[in-house]
Amino acid sequence: MVLHNLDVGCGDASIIISGASTFLIDCHKIEDHQNLLPKHKFLRGVFITHQHRDHFSGLHFLKDNDYRIENLIFSPYKRRHADSSVEYDEWIEFESLKKHFQNRGTTIHQPYRQENLSLAWWPINNIEFRVVGPNSRIANEETRELHDACLVVHVRMGGRKILFTGDASDKSLEFISNNTSNFCDDILHASHHGSINGAFAPFIKACNAQYTVISTKEGVYENVPHPDALIEYQKHTSQKVYRTDRDGALKWSF
Repeated sequence: MVLHNLDVGCGDASIIISGASTFLIDCHKIEDHQNLLPKHKFLRGVFITHQHRDHFSGLHFLKDNDYRIENLIFSPYKRRHADSSVEYDEWIEFESLKKHFQNRGTTIHQPYRQENLSLAWWPINNIEFRVVGPNSRIANEETRELHDACLVVHVRMGGRKILFTGDASDKSLEFISNNTSNFCDDILHASHHGSINGAFAPFIKACNAQYTVISTKEGVYENVPHPDALIEYQKHTSQKVYRTDRDGALKWSF
């Protein structure tokens, strides 16, 4: 089993390979890492944590190069009129890509947090995927923003545990930390590229991470990664904090 946390700038893309099955968790600039994708161009599952281009843009490459996706799993967010948290053209762009794959036989999933986390949401190829966020109430509040409905996915593979947080908001992470036990305890894929938004300190502490991975690039946005966020990750990570802009892509073999 192999996990690749890719270096895609200030965006997110990870590849999980188990036997003949390949899964993506976000896919920004996946074309730059196409050598890691299966030659048969079949992906068992693609998770898009939320509908922002720096997480879904690689769907264009997959579409244009005739990749097949068995399952497309993405945020259940419901965009409101004049929603400033996701531009209309960005939303429509994702919807068009979703429709393309759906018309080719892809099964669509928009899960909320599981009620029973003792069972895997999707057990497959010796991997267990669990959906620990978003909470349905938070994701559907009148004041909701896209990051409130970001998927937070817990993965167990090869005796290891990885928590992917996408760009989950402080509100979402607070709910998870207050209502979930043992939800990380190993590898944390940090929220929002090391931004201060998504660096909710009680959540980071409760993760009890051995390793933290921050997919980021300094200089793209002001204060991303944020110095205070980096301090929190360093303080509450027992082994090492990795930054893709400094450490490059990471490969974990389990």
